Amino acid sequence: MRRIGFPLLTAILVLAALEAISWLAFATALRSKQFRYRELDALGPTPTQAEVDNWRTWGWDRELGWLRRPETRETVSNRDGTWSLAIDERGARREPLGGAGGLVSAYGDSFTFGHEVNDDETWPHYLSERLGTRVDNWGQSAWGPDQALLRLQRNLPRERTAVVVLAIMSENIARLLNCYRPFLTGELTMRMAFKPMLTLDGADVTWLPNPMERADTPDDWLAALDRARATDYWYLENHERVRPRFPYLLRLPDALAYAAEHAAPASLYDHPGAVARLDFLMKGFVWLAGLHDFVPVVLFIPEPSDLKRFSRGQATRYQGYVARLRARSAGTRLVVLDLLEHPFDPARFNRRPFKDHPSPYGQQVIADAVRAGIADLPAVRDRTVATP
Repeated sequence: MRRIGFPLLTAILVLAALEAISWLAFATALRSKQFRYRELDALGPTPTQAEVDNWRTWGWDRELGWLRRPETRETVSNRDGTWSLAIDERGARREPLGGAGGLVSAYGDSFTFGHEVNDDETWPHYLSERLGTRVDNWGQSAWGPDQALLRLQRNLPRERTAVVVLAIMSENIARLLNCYRPFLTGELTMRMAFKPMLTLDGADVTWLPNPMERADTPDDWLAALDRARATDYWYLENHERVRPRFPYLLRLPDALAYAAEHAAPASLYDHPGAVARLDFLMKGFVWLAGLHDFVPVVLFIPEPSDLKRFSRGQATRYQGYVARLRARSAGTRLVVLDLLEHPFDPARFNRRPFKDHPSPYGQQVIADAVRAGIADLPAVRDRTVATP
């Protein structure tokens, strides 16, 4: 009995030690963002009927995903203060300058819409002041460039301007692989936010419609969630990761293999599928410009992490793509702008140093960069000369 008991006890202790080491590996080295499994199937309970009704009323949009309703106002408070916004009768962000437009319009995400700043502190507003004419702000918080392009297409030709600026914050490329916002960000405050998405069909890029076909009952949300699970890149990519749970020892080899394969976080600007989607949007933008006779301007704005890298003299993830796009677009209508090619104080650009949305200072930096980038366009030059 002693001969059996001692080896058995030793084996148990060794297994226990290995299990503890495995747990420690998951809790430390394998806890990094690029290795960590996320519980994307546990994003809160099914919405109530009241929540569905509120989403439909607030801004559910069958084609675009979500869109603030015309003639609405809101005051928002967070840890950094209070700001207010208004949407005009057309559905654009209210422009305090008023007057006639027709020269420049802007499309993009929250950096364009002006999240965390007032109506008179957005970069389209500051550009309005610099040009002496109303600049239409068609941005929308949390949108991807795909949604922005679809909104431009919807607006044309009714809201056509001589120049259209499509602003892309460098993180936005991740949104091209996403059709359900929480799968990308984990934000439960946006768990109703489904969106259309581009997908690859062989070598071709095609549109997948908004998974939320209706917003009438909680069952519509459940059906949309099932559709999103089948197509969302971030959901599918997450399921390649190893879920850390007992027995950790049995899961450690697969987790280490995954970590070895993904040791260096890859840039999506080097991801063929993501780049193909972004190229598709650029071609669509230029095509719309030819069809409706406007100058297409794409502006790249660094996300806080890219801005921090730049301030340290390090390479950003997106500027290689900008250079390739600019070279490829030589001789076409497309104007390619990069905010980092204009001097400004990086630490002041965001509301907190290298965090959150652009501050009023940052919004003015964007306006100045756009003004400089379009100054030589005939439509702008002629209008500027004619404006006192």
